[in-house]
Amino acid sequence: MNFIKCFIISFLMLCLLAGVSFAESPNVKADQVYLDFGTGTWVAEGNVIITYKDYEFTGEKAQYYPNNSVLDLFNGKLVGKDLNFLSKKVILKKTDNGTYVDAFNVKDGVYKQYSFACNELTSLNDIVTLIGDASIGSKSSKMTGDKFIINTKTGKIEGTNIKSSDTSGSLTKDANSPGENATNVGQ
Repeated sequence: MNFIKCFIISFLMLCLLAGVSFAESPNVKADQVYLDFGTGTWVAEGNVIITYKDYEFTGEKAQYYPNNSVLDLFNGKLVGKDLNFLSKKVILKKTDNGTYVDAFNVKDGVYKQYSFACNELTSLNDIVTLIGDASIGSKSSKMTGDKFIINTKTGKIEGTNIKSSDTSGSLTKDANSPGENATNVGQ
C-alpha cells in the first residue's frame, strides 16, 4: 500500500515540477505519505526525501496541491546541481514560464562558489531575488543589504541599501545611485 501511495505522489509531483517524460518521475520517501481527502492535498511527513533530476529536498514535511500545481516543503534543505540552502518553507509553483520558487528564512545558502542568506528568496528562470537581511559573498568579499536581484545567466547582481561590501577580489562594484549598487560577477 505504501508503494502505491509513493507512486501516486511521485506521479503528481512529476506533473508539477516539469511536465517531462514519465521516465523522469521524482522519488519520494517519508515515514508517512497520505492523501488528505478534505483538501485534496497529498502529504509526506517525517524524514521526507524527495529527489528529482539534479535536486533533492530533505525535511520534515511536504504538501502537494494538485489543483494549483503547488508543492510546499517545510523545515528542510534543498540541494541542486549548483545550489543548496536551508529554509523554513519552500513553495514551488509550476507556471507557463517555468517553476516559480519562493523560500522563507533562507540560511547557509551556496550557489556555485557564492554564499547567501535572506528572509525571502524568489526565483523564476534566470532571476533570483534575495529580500530582507540579504547577504551574498565569496571567499574574498561579502555584501549585505535589503535586497539583491541576481541574473544567474549573466552574473549581474543589483542591490539596494547595501550596508557593507568588501570588493577586494573578483567582485567589482558600480554605484548606480545612492542606496543602489550593481555588481557583475565573473563567470
